Amino acid sequence: MMKDTIFWDVDTQFDFMRPEGNLYVPGAENIIDKVSEVRKFALENGFSIIADVDWHSPDNEEISQAPDFKQTFPPHCMAGEPGSERVGYLGELPIEYVDIQEVDTGVLQEIINKDQFHIVIRKQSVDVFSNPNTDALVELVRPGAVVVFGVALDVCVYYVLKGLNKFPGIRLSLLEDAVKGLQVRPDEEIFNELREMGVTMTQLSDFKRQLICG
Repeated sequence: MMKDTIFWDVDTQFDFMRPEGNLYVPGAENIIDKVSEVRKFALENGFSIIADVDWHSPDNEEISQAPDFKQTFPPHCMAGEPGSERVGYLGELPIEYVDIQEVDTGVLQEIINKDQFHIVIRKQSVDVFSNPNTDALVELVRPGAVVVFGVALDVCVYYVLKGLNKFPGIRLSLLEDAVKGLQVRPDEEIFNELREMGVTMTQLSDFKRQLICG
């Protein structure tokens, strides 16, 4: 199950997760401990993690001084700045970074060709699948199941699940106790739409229980 299941960590960066961040997701600081718990559980039990992070420059289409908070947002998670750093427990497993420029599939294969990996995919828009390497990475990993958590539920988390849903055979789960939304759309509206897509709503404790019970 460890090789078959991937944990997908969405945008758990300072600018989103902390009240003093540049694009604070309301209440996100309250799930930092849970995010840390999820990562710690995954890494200590042999699961691999794929994370995606915003990695912006001022000329990105998403960055605007007059944002609509749907496709455009104020400056945040600028490349190399403190606001782009992930928060919480990250573990000791070396982290591999997949940049925005397309790389050869052989390079990606080398990154995942190990018993356990911790990968960070950088992106410059709300949709991680705008990075030309994301599709190739998912196809190489070929997970049977993906467990998703992070922020923001109604923006980047939604795009991750929608993007993964196009790959046949992946069982998708969302950790309800480890997500927060910007409230661009009500949480329950998002949850209902995701359920219709076949996504299972669960919590970390339920996932642990399922693992123990087989």
